[in-house]
Amino acid sequence: MTGGLAITLLAALGSALLLGALANRLHMPPMVGYIAAGLLVGPFTPGYVADREEVQSLAEIGVALLMFSIGLRFRLAELLEAGRLVVLGAPAQVLFSMALGGGVAFLLGSSPIEAAFVGAVVSICSSVVLVKVAGEATLETTLHGRLALSWSIVQDLVTVVLVVVLSAVAADSSQPVLDALFATLVAAAFVAAVLLIGSRVLPAVLSRVALLGSRELFVVAVAVVAIGTAALANQVGVSVALGAFVAGLALAESDLAASVLGEVVPLRELFATIFFVSVGILLQPSAVLDGWPVVVVLLLLVVLGKGLPIAAIVRGSGNRMSTSLRVAGLISQGGEFSFVLATVGLRLGAVDPATFSQAMGAVVISVLLAAPVAWAAGWLGDRLDTRMTDPGTDAARGPAAGLSRHVVLLGYGAVGRSVARMLEGRGIPWVAVESDYRRARVAIGNGAPVIYGDGGAASVLDVARIEAASLLVVAMPDPLATRQAVIYAARQNRRLHMIARAHSTVDEAELRRMGVAHVITAERQLGNELVRHTLLRYGVSDREIDVILRRRE
Repeated sequence: MTGGLAITLLAALGSALLLGALANRLHMPPMVGYIAAGLLVGPFTPGYVADREEVQSLAEIGVALLMFSIGLRFRLAELLEAGRLVVLGAPAQVLFSMALGGGVAFLLGSSPIEAAFVGAVVSICSSVVLVKVAGEATLETTLHGRLALSWSIVQDLVTVVLVVVLSAVAADSSQPVLDALFATLVAAAFVAAVLLIGSRVLPAVLSRVALLGSRELFVVAVAVVAIGTAALANQVGVSVALGAFVAGLALAESDLAASVLGEVVPLRELFATIFFVSVGILLQPSAVLDGWPVVVVLLLLVVLGKGLPIAAIVRGSGNRMSTSLRVAGLISQGGEFSFVLATVGLRLGAVDPATFSQAMGAVVISVLLAAPVAWAAGWLGDRLDTRMTDPGTDAARGPAAGLSRHVVLLGYGAVGRSVARMLEGRGIPWVAVESDYRRARVAIGNGAPVIYGDGGAASVLDVARIEAASLLVVAMPDPLATRQAVIYAARQNRRLHMIARAHSTVDEAELRRMGVAHVITAERQLGNELVRHTLLRYGVSDREIDVILRRRE
């Protein structure tokens, strides 16, 4: 390593560490701090100037490792589970947003190819920001979270295609369409070859290395596979991003996939940090400030030009307005792949440096606004649901019509159905609320008294006649919706007895404070059963065990 490269790395990573930590303290994604670090060490601010070529070379490794890890995590089953709504809806949204953004950029003076890159930049969301804003629990346990996550996965795949096609079109050629078609065929052949050969060879090679029992050698082997395939792709005229993605895809179904992902993540985070620093180095603050009207227009395209078609597509599939707007709100930002696409365009000379800075400025602002936009979309969705639902009319003709002193059951999954069967067996009247449209539709078709909607929404609880119920059982996995439901139900019915499911001791304490009589925590129940069976094995009586477990409460 030369002294120049060492100083460049130290400046890039040191400033990224400081400003990334500051961004984290301000509850912003660290990538914002990394981009600010790039501005700090870039040529457009006073002080030390990092070597741009060295940083960009290292940044390419970051892109390769990022795409490699996405390939490793890709599961076709997850997309099939999301259904046609996401598999067809996400590409349709990207094409619409890209056409809208490209058209606006063309009207603002961009060339056709530059407009195409700008359109692509504003049509893609950030999986990293999505996880940061929503949280893993929301993405895994709520309908809008699962839809948003699946949508971002499909967008990631579309981005890979866009990199291939736009790179071919941007090449200096008299036959751009034929070149793009040829590049697509070459890319398809490369993908097929790597998947056919790599899915057999790469797992076998990594297995041999793993058998050596050296973690260091395994890490080196993983890096060689990821970066080597990316370099091979570059040699045959395919993008580095596509080569790395396909390498990950070839290993995705291997029993080594989890271990490989575990080893590549630290490398990915390190080099991805340098990638975001490189974006900051390329930004021209003067271009952003001088062209602020363009930045505002591009920001509106990122947020509304992407969010509105998503909301329309999700709503058109039969989902509630609150679900549709929440999905749109979570995806209404740009992110790492916007930077990848813009950087590719800049490197190929298709995107002007000033346009690059303005587009990246809009994306960075959208990242800063991601959390407020997601909250506002959810708030607006709940209000629209309330206005579109006439509680008196719906309650009069819905499954809760005429019920009083009944049980309102929020969540009709495996847990909720078990409770419902018990109530039915005892002749106790009940009505359930389920936010998963397909599950609710099946239950309603089977004659179950189920209402489709978000259990945390006031309008839905009104339809379930919460004001006349005697018991509320919350079996939803979403902690936020649980708290919203408990607060509204307690306000509407002071005599209501409430039982709720919690995911942690923190949630348990909060729900008890809100007036929930019984809170069931999965970890505590599991611990109690383990204690019970352990003590029974050593001859402790049931009565003594009950005393011990009561003391644990």
